[in-house]
Amino acid sequence: MVTVVDIEPASLAVTPGHAEVFTLTVRNDGDEVEAYHLSAEGDAADQVVIEPETLLVHPGETGTAAATIDLSHEGRWPVGDLIVRFHVVPTVHPDDFVAVEAIASIRSFSDVAAVLSPTALEGRRRDDTEISIANAGNTHAYADIAVSAGELTVSIEQPRVTVPAGSTEDVDLGLHVAKPLWRGDPVAHPFFVTVTPEGATPIPLEGTFTQLPILPKWALKAAIVAGAVLVVAAAVWLAALAWSNVGGPAETSAPPSTPDGTAAPVVDVAVAIEADDPAQAGDTAVAVLDVDAEAAPDGALVAVEVEWPDQLALADSTCESWVGAEIDRELHGAPRSGDECLIDPSRSRGEAELSFATPPTGFNGEVRTSATRLVTIDDGEVAEVDTDPESSLGLADLALELQPYPVWMEVAVADPTAEDDGGRQADITIHRTLLRDGTDQEAQLTFELLLPGFADLTGMSGCDGFGANAATCILYFPSDLETWTVTASFDTGDDSPDAGTVSAQPVELVVGGERVPPSQLGTQVRGASDLLVVASNLFPIDVELDPAEAEAGATVTATVTVTHTPFPSGVDAFQDGSWKLGVALSWPEALTPVGQPVGCASFAGGVCELPGPAGDDRAVIRLTFTVAEDAFENGEVRASGASLAYDPTTEGDRADERERTPVELPAQWIGSDAETFFPF
Repeated sequence: MVTVVDIEPASLAVTPGHAEVFTLTVRNDGDEVEAYHLSAEGDAADQVVIEPETLLVHPGETGTAAATIDLSHEGRWPVGDLIVRFHVVPTVHPDDFVAVEAIASIRSFSDVAAVLSPTALEGRRRDDTEISIANAGNTHAYADIAVSAGELTVSIEQPRVTVPAGSTEDVDLGLHVAKPLWRGDPVAHPFFVTVTPEGATPIPLEGTFTQLPILPKWALKAAIVAGAVLVVAAAVWLAALAWSNVGGPAETSAPPSTPDGTAAPVVDVAVAIEADDPAQAGDTAVAVLDVDAEAAPDGALVAVEVEWPDQLALADSTCESWVGAEIDRELHGAPRSGDECLIDPSRSRGEAELSFATPPTGFNGEVRTSATRLVTIDDGEVAEVDTDPESSLGLADLALELQPYPVWMEVAVADPTAEDDGGRQADITIHRTLLRDGTDQEAQLTFELLLPGFADLTGMSGCDGFGANAATCILYFPSDLETWTVTASFDTGDDSPDAGTVSAQPVELVVGGERVPPSQLGTQVRGASDLLVVASNLFPIDVELDPAEAEAGATVTATVTVTHTPFPSGVDAFQDGSWKLGVALSWPEALTPVGQPVGCASFAGGVCELPGPAGDDRAVIRLTFTVAEDAFENGEVRASGASLAYDPTTEGDRADERERTPVELPAQWIGSDAETFFPF
């Protein structure tokens, strides 16, 4: 060989949108002057610029060229290794060309943009808008959403979103004003939205909600005219009454009337419900509930009863408010199936959106809706609006059939072990939906496991290979394989409590040898996440003896103090409910208890049940002992966690007279302590 080509570096880290340079060195070991033409080949050929493209090299000398690789954002280059090929072709002897390869290790990057649409809202009590967050990067991005709305009440679908690469996530934002505006000029309420991508500059968005008066400006004049008409009508009625008393025509039955004496209107309410966008199983299914209330009085809201199957969970809604089915009051907490959604038919859009979380395995069922009545709300109290019995109240059902993704994942974080040494595990189960009609082909999936900042990955088992880093797992699926499980191990360190998301997100999918375009990856693979909670010091325990040494017959008091260590700000886990602790108490034979421990809600089997402290509060348990006559050996008075439960029932739920089911959690989240007693 008379031509030798070297490339430096052999591997180069590349971030899309940022140029990096390979250096090509060509040495002519022949006897003739040679002109070499340099070119790039392969997937990245169009992204490589070589300067100069032709090198004139004398015998025994070398020439160099710079190959600049600049991967554009629009290519959405996935994280991983990209092989870059170069051909060096001599002009005199073109058949003696040389091919060399280098590796471009593509780094992850996110490019997040956000927009609010619409920005101008209006309504008598509420309206809603949508925050669209787009990620033009090559890996998923986290974004936090904060809203400052002054006097407005805000309901947001999710304050923290994960946006897969090359996709857009839409987040519903509802704005509600507490008190109605009965008359006068519309009132403008500005609100401000801040979208903060993780590790990037916050994106400010602005909007305005204009509250419209319930009664138009002409209502006062109309009321005066109506009052005059009522006076005339009353005079006519009195005359008619006098006539009937002297033998006039017989009295006829009057039509139904409202408390103010006016005739109750005949109101026809039509109800329609449809799916906003056909969702796939595991995604949020949005149903649009629309009402058309003909002849509804000003200020009246249409109450629509909504029933949904147990497999669905109502995540959010844009109803004016909800009324509890069994308590007939405006709800403070979360609605349940069978409650009434209140819709203002006078809004520019007489509708409400209902967002349901769906199971990833698939769903086939119905959401049932029926208009029940017209109401008004004043300080949370529901007042029914009288309507004529001839009124018609409609109903409508929505059939939902959701198919699972071709590939979908589940993440399950395991509870800590009894030792709770900081080592944790998570199982990532990958499902492939097979048609079994002969069209299923072999597939290759690459996904990335992302951990919160307080956790460090120590290994993953079950992968067929790894990509750009140890957190990028490659799996090969035969045409008949439905599920595969990968186990990830990580170290959570010593600091606690803390909480964060363990997320598995797709990077690449190849089916039948064909790579799915990155822009379509989000429609073919559904990622998953689970909450990782580290809370070994959530409820520290301190044991003190007074005195720690005593002779036979003396009295000894043990004080067990339980405190609460709050989660860091920004962690929403376990914020709105309440705790119930079981603390196991033990003592040596040298101490004989006097009565029951003080401070326990109940005490049985050596376990003290008590409500968990919150904030700066402390729970205190006191035990009184006498020193036994035959006490010779020292021993420990010990307190440790026996059971722990979290009740997610919020203050709003309690105001609604509703309870939720408590969740059993690891007893290791409760600390332990002991102090040794020494008998004389």
